[in-house]
Amino acid sequence: MELTVQNVYGLLLRSKLLSLDEAKGMYARWQEEARDTAQNVARFAAWMVQHRYLTDYQANLLARGHADGFFVNEYRILDRLGKGRMAGVYKAQHRLGQVVALKVLPPSKAADKNFLHRFQREAKLAMRLKHPNVVRAFQTGAAGGVHYLVMEYLEGETLEEVLARRGKLPPPEAVRLVYQALQGLQHIHAQGLVHRDLKPSNLMLTPAAPDNTLRSTVKILDIGLGRVLFEEGAPDITTDPGLTGEGVLLGTPDYMAPEQARDARSADIRADVYSLGCVLYHCLSGQPPFPDSNIISQMIRHATEPPRPLKELNAAVPDGLQQIVNWMLAKDPAARYPSPERAAQALQVFLAAGGADGPATPEADPKMRPFLTWLETEDKKPTPTVAANAAGGDAERTYAAARKKGKKRRQPPPSGPALPAAPAKSGPALPAAKSGAALPVAAVEAVHAVTASAADVELVTVAPPPAPAASGGLRLRDLLSFVLGALLGGAAVFAACLAFLKNRS
Repeated sequence: MELTVQNVYGLLLRSKLLSLDEAKGMYARWQEEARDTAQNVARFAAWMVQHRYLTDYQANLLARGHADGFFVNEYRILDRLGKGRMAGVYKAQHRLGQVVALKVLPPSKAADKNFLHRFQREAKLAMRLKHPNVVRAFQTGAAGGVHYLVMEYLEGETLEEVLARRGKLPPPEAVRLVYQALQGLQHIHAQGLVHRDLKPSNLMLTPAAPDNTLRSTVKILDIGLGRVLFEEGAPDITTDPGLTGEGVLLGTPDYMAPEQARDARSADIRADVYSLGCVLYHCLSGQPPFPDSNIISQMIRHATEPPRPLKELNAAVPDGLQQIVNWMLAKDPAARYPSPERAAQALQVFLAAGGADGPATPEADPKMRPFLTWLETEDKKPTPTVAANAAGGDAERTYAAARKKGKKRRQPPPSGPALPAAPAKSGPALPAAKSGAALPVAAVEAVHAVTASAADVELVTVAPPPAPAASGGLRLRDLLSFVLGALLGGAAVFAACLAFLKNRS
């Protein structure tokens, strides 16, 4: 059935996105200004966004007939940030006004008790990290069968995006960014953690800087809570949550330490130092140390070849900086800097004047204080899932009970003062429409262009995705590890045969 403006208005009332008085005033204003187009649903949705009553995401869902999925406990969903298979990342606003990022565990993962236990444990570890160069994790929770992690909301771009646009960076910029990343990595190391997947796409620069990065702050992303947990359909890497299985390739070959390629379980913080050495090399040269389309060949080169001298790719790189990169990229972990702090100290001499100063920590932001105070209060309350597990309850039963409860009654909107009107998406502010003025055609077309895939996400009731077909063959990662082992083993046998023949002769 095709929705009418009255239907959408009714869904808005049910959604509780606006108070009753706000909704009535908004609807009266629409009828007065729209006149002959008052029954046009697309124009009505675009008009609500233009006047900042709703966000694009909220208006699109209402126009498609959804009245639920806008609130997760104390958080109001403003927008969806993730795309594709990592779609379950949302921009949300706490009832106290703090804007955060909400990472939602896919239903297929939440239904697996191993993944759920791992999510809860690794989220607790991530919440211990409080450093200006590491993205903050604030809280975990569950509502109506949805398990989520509340994180710091960042506006900016990844180092990968910067390098794709600019190719390479001047030494002062490259050194400053990696110096900050090493500072954050030292904090991770102090908490007894190893990242194992440091690369340009896991380093966020905020705010974004089109021409130079000297005013940007580096934030390390995905500390143990990345692809395997949050990507729908990603394979489990271990039957024991938190441990990396033998023969599994964990990391990105362009930036992976040799010992990590051999056995990720044995890799320590020095493997992360190696990865940041690869990132620094990429920033200075415009390419990773061993660019190669063949993963096996690339891993062998990491273990056996020296990278191309930086001066051949960037004449501005000083000899002393080349030496630091060499130490960070030493094949033997014992020959590298023993900690991120030591590598950062070595880089200090190449920092531009004033470039070492970092931003204030998030806790120092007075706007965040009410939210952090609320979190401190909430931390003293046991969460239902954790309490059930502590009492010996099964996570799978807890998840099933939450889903059953969620089907009977939708999550109510959070109590407390009314939230301010949600801001529109980033970009230039739209001018207020004059009475009777027609909406821009682009605004209307934007609402029409919304597809089912852009709205049918974890927070909206939809059919779950089909389970991937079972396969009896080897996974790609297992196959690559097997082939690498065979190549290295074959080389050893060949060398032994040569030695035997030489002795006989």
